[in-house]
Amino acid sequence: MKHAITLNFHFAVGLSILGGIGVLANIDLVLPESEGLYGPLRNNLFIVVGYLLISQIVLWYFRYRRGSRIEALLMGLIFFLTAGGVVFYAILNNLPINPLFILALVYLGASHLLYYFGERMATTPRTL
Repeated sequence: MKHAITLNFHFAVGLSILGGIGVLANIDLVLPESEGLYGPLRNNLFIVVGYLLISQIVLWYFRYRRGSRIEALLMGLIFFLTAGGVVFYAILNNLPINPLFILALVYLGASHLLYYFGERMATTPRTL
């Protein structure tokens, strides 16, 4: 089970980095009707995706450098908060956000939190 959690985490990290680059290269992946979306709304979305991409790369680097899992906890919480924020932002500004983008953020957040808590649960001694 521990190996499956670790494999899922590494897949999620790779997916988040490649997905972030893909969204920055083609905004239509997130905003299906973005032809008329310019200015501050589009820039705000780029900033959020860029922030997530840079954060993921930096935190993943420190995860390997230090061997700590706290970075996975932080990044998981950031992904969950971003998913909620994007939904709120889309409702507030009447934007058509691709539901797969929100689902991907929730998956990434859950994978990171599972990686952090899965290791802690596996190393906690169990008593009857």
